[in-house]
Amino acid sequence: MLPRTTDSHSHGKHVLPPAQAGEAAANVYAVVYQALLGGMYVSTALYTIGMLLALFQHVRVPLTVAWVKHQMEWHVFWHGLTHFHADAILLLATVVLILTPVSRVVLSIYAFWVDHDRRYVGVTSIVFGIIVLTVILSRFAHLH
Repeated sequence: MLPRTTDSHSHGKHVLPPAQAGEAAANVYAVVYQALLGGMYVSTALYTIGMLLALFQHVRVPLTVAWVKHQMEWHVFWHGLTHFHADAILLLATVVLILTPVSRVVLSIYAFWVDHDRRYVGVTSIVFGIIVLTVILSRFAHLH
């Protein structure tokens, strides 16, 4: 942990010296960057594997509403993953791709917290809350 000092502009709060504060912020933002890069690599690899499997398995995918709903059931999804079905791997790739920017939002909240930037902690937390609320409300939506 980095030592903290106070200065005349901190109003009695403990702050990092400028050089150490910049280094800490750079490290936190590097983690955010690595999460985005990692999510992109993982989802790309999963899409590639899923597409190759789809080419070699010759499975007919009807893409009807009933079929899509059936694929979204946990037991069907896990069964597909454990049996290396292309559609389940492609679904996992999509989930990873969607969760990558969501993880960036969560890591950004942490980064702004480390920087003691409460305004952006609040704004980013609101963005995260909207994402969570959207997911929750989508559970009540019906495909027609």
